[in-house]
Amino acid sequence: MWTHASWDLGSKDKLRSYDTVTLFGRPATSLAEREAWMNKPRVARRTQALTARPIVRYIGRDDPDQTVAGWQDWAELAASWLREGRSPTVFIHTPDNVGALWLARRFHDDVRARVPDLEPLPEPLDVSPPTLF
Repeated sequence: MWTHASWDLGSKDKLRSYDTVTLFGRPATSLAEREAWMNKPRVARRTQALTARPIVRYIGRDDPDQTVAGWQDWAELAASWLREGRSPTVFIHTPDNVGALWLARRFHDDVRARVPDLEPLPEPLDVSPPTLF
């Protein structure tokens, strides 16, 4: 029987072939993760950049440590794209998106550690409402 070589990979490698491996790699541990499990697509990971501006949508877990551990391959890939002269855009999500801004900044720092010439992100602007006093 003929099979494609990649079909013979171990289960961990098979999970890595999907861009939602961090979200779907372990059972859901919260209501937000369960909802994400039901609503997020399980699509094949695409790691070959076809344009000068590749886009990645990364969906992590409620646990920031698991989210950070899960994006290490993407951080390395984003760094390699930058070294090739590409301009990747990476969207960082969690099931409830609480802390997504902090995680996006952390991802940028992780990529910057691999590409020292990458500029740091500007500090966020204060968006609190003005007061009369």
